[in-house]
Amino acid sequence: MKPIRAIQWLGAIAASVLFGACGTPEIAKTAAPAAPAAPARPNILVIVADDLGYSDLGALGGEIATPHIDALAASGRILTNFHTAAVCSPTRARLMSGADHHLAGIGNMAEVVGMNIAQNQAINAPWGGANSYGFDRIPPGYQGHLSPDALSMAELLRDGGHHTMMVGKWHLAYQVAAPDEKVRASFRVKPDALPHARGFERSFALVNGGGSHFAPSTPPTPLDLTTYAEDARVFPAAQLPKDFFSTAAFTDKLIAWIDANRGSGKPFFAYAAYTAPHWPLQAPVADIEAQKGRYDAGYETIRLRRIERMKQLGLIPQAMQPHPGVAGPGEGGTGPRRWAELTDVERAREARLMEIYAAMVGNLDRHVGRLVDHLKRIGEYDRTLIVFMSDNGAEGAPAFAPPVPGTAVDDRLDRLGHPGSVAAYGPRWAEVSAAPFRLVKGFTGAEGGTAAPLIVKLPGQRQALPTSHARMQVTDVLPTVLEASGVADPGSRFRGRVVHPIEGVSFWQALRRPDAFVAVHAADHVLADELMGSSYVVKGRWKASQTASYAATPVLREQTPWQLFDLSVDRGERQDLSTQHPELLADLLKARADYARRTGLVEHRRIYSGR
Repeated sequence: MKPIRAIQWLGAIAASVLFGACGTPEIAKTAAPAAPAAPARPNILVIVADDLGYSDLGALGGEIATPHIDALAASGRILTNFHTAAVCSPTRARLMSGADHHLAGIGNMAEVVGMNIAQNQAINAPWGGANSYGFDRIPPGYQGHLSPDALSMAELLRDGGHHTMMVGKWHLAYQVAAPDEKVRASFRVKPDALPHARGFERSFALVNGGGSHFAPSTPPTPLDLTTYAEDARVFPAAQLPKDFFSTAAFTDKLIAWIDANRGSGKPFFAYAAYTAPHWPLQAPVADIEAQKGRYDAGYETIRLRRIERMKQLGLIPQAMQPHPGVAGPGEGGTGPRRWAELTDVERAREARLMEIYAAMVGNLDRHVGRLVDHLKRIGEYDRTLIVFMSDNGAEGAPAFAPPVPGTAVDDRLDRLGHPGSVAAYGPRWAEVSAAPFRLVKGFTGAEGGTAAPLIVKLPGQRQALPTSHARMQVTDVLPTVLEASGVADPGSRFRGRVVHPIEGVSFWQALRRPDAFVAVHAADHVLADELMGSSYVVKGRWKASQTASYAATPVLREQTPWQLFDLSVDRGERQDLSTQHPELLADLLKARADYARRTGLVEHRRIYSGR
């Protein structure tokens, strides 16, 4: 299958690097268990999966076996209406700082900003042509690293008395800079933005936005040329142990550091930012073989099965009309071909790609289970607040491995998933992972770009509390963690400097309610974001959405009409109501303008010409 050109465009850029007649699902009328008493200073464990889709987990309707994460849901609470940014580093900036990613220094991914300046193209970042921005004139909100004016979850919790440690993907320590003969990329590592400089006592981090999960192959692939940092030591992936596999290695490190601090009398904050299941799709052979034949039924069948399961679980209403996916060429659309339109050879390859993706998710689940079981063995599980989330919607773009001298890629069918392969599973499987929503990662205006799984287990909790459908944002996690830990919100000053204050809302007290809570934010509160050529504004039940299209050439905001959706009856975003309610759309667009002024958002100033 040839991915559509717009998805290829999005992948190349990104990689250089409530419901329908539908209302809210009924809550069972059985008595809910009371929330447990919380320890005064709980441990905090935040687990972030990379590009995990909304419906991939068993507890969220997926067919992939994820018993350990499902067990967290069975003893915690599922939050079905949690939203991140539409791509990775902006989400991580919002998670760490509690502020909008434009304020926190990641108005767009550093790779995207640098590429657009270098190529003088305004593709999905506001650079080039008429904007007159260059490498010497980048606004503070687009520098590519966690801003010194932004708070850091690790700094706050360290100062509040926690040991702090992180493993996995950081993606918050770049400085956008002009490429030169030695360094082709338009960004550099910024040492004072690495995890150890932002409050983590111990850290083992992938600095890049993505990379191979195994140690580099021979010859290496372009995605083996990544950079790691262990505390202050920065080193190339070539120095990783030969038996390295990301998910296992990250878990080993974190367990060792937790054990090293036992007996100190201090709680810990552990940030497990796993790089799975982000492409390249790679997993141990046994995990891949365990998935053999499970995806031969194809995209549409697997997606419908997931949606039916989600309805059975009460995650979405029985009457919800899911988005049907982007129409393919046989339907007169611009999307890729449907399963029935593929040849047998193409189907075999597509099924294999999804098998490897499922293997990565299953492998991730096993290592999350190792981590949780270890906490139980050492007596820390009941003292720990556990937050499990994904960083954005499912990834529909192809793996981007730019040609580099001395590297090679082997994506033959029998080598997929092995070291040396750099494949991704493509837009149609991403639509499966994003079920039941519209579009996928990178499309900020669409639910499928920003809706992410969220599971929270309270300290001492052993029984599930009712699922909540309240809208929450990733910026809400930091204030929740601070309230749970008894650490004060510093406001606009921290350690003698002016900082961007936390704008999220704590849902700690809501989590402790024995019944289902229906709101965290006030009904008239405006929630907005802009990224990757798309925007949304949500106020109450109404959502204004502007989303770059799947056209053959990229479509920027100036060319893309705003749509209006009533989320209370159409979270599948099937019916545009903008012409029926122009006054509501106008009100939301005023809020969008206020958001842009507040965050220093730089708008597009040039229409993309395709050159």
